[in-house]
Amino acid sequence: MGWHDDFDALLAAAQHGDEQAVAHLYRELHPRLSRYLHAREPRAAEDLESEVWLAVARGIGSFSGGEEAFRAWLFSIARRRLADFRRTGARRATFPVPNEELERSGGEDPESIVLEDFSASAATAFVVATLTPDQAEIVLLRVIGGLSVEEVADLLGKRPGTIRVMQHRALKRLHAELVKSGVTR
Repeated sequence: MGWHDDFDALLAAAQHGDEQAVAHLYRELHPRLSRYLHAREPRAAEDLESEVWLAVARGIGSFSGGEEAFRAWLFSIARRRLADFRRTGARRATFPVPNEELERSGGEDPESIVLEDFSASAATAFVVATLTPDQAEIVLLRVIGGLSVEEVADLLGKRPGTIRVMQHRALKRLHAELVKSGVTR
């Protein structure tokens, strides 16, 4: 079953405990969630990811909505966990292992996975280093999270027009930095 083919059936199966459906949701959303959390809090990203997926597992039975609403729900959980982590200032006793050091299994070529992760990580680091925290948050939620302007506006408590303007300014700033560094014209 493809991710976009019949999301409602996939969600219903996951809500009824179908492990393959849950695994499918995880495989589709994990890379986006991982990049987002690594960009926002690299020291604790893996721990935060675990907390987000546990919250999803607890709440999936009562979730209702489509694919976009599910993605927005996932990222709203991630933002709350991130805020909780920062608010309490808790220090974790674990030392996350970089993804490159973990052995990955599956049908994909490991070299292409590492290159994709590296380029995504480099792009994410560039966004975070170049933009203000608010602009970076919007770009990350829109690009990595795949959320609509309206969903980002709801998450951040801003008007959609404000999100559009901030995103436009952020993209102009990123472009200017790329031109300045000679990467693009």
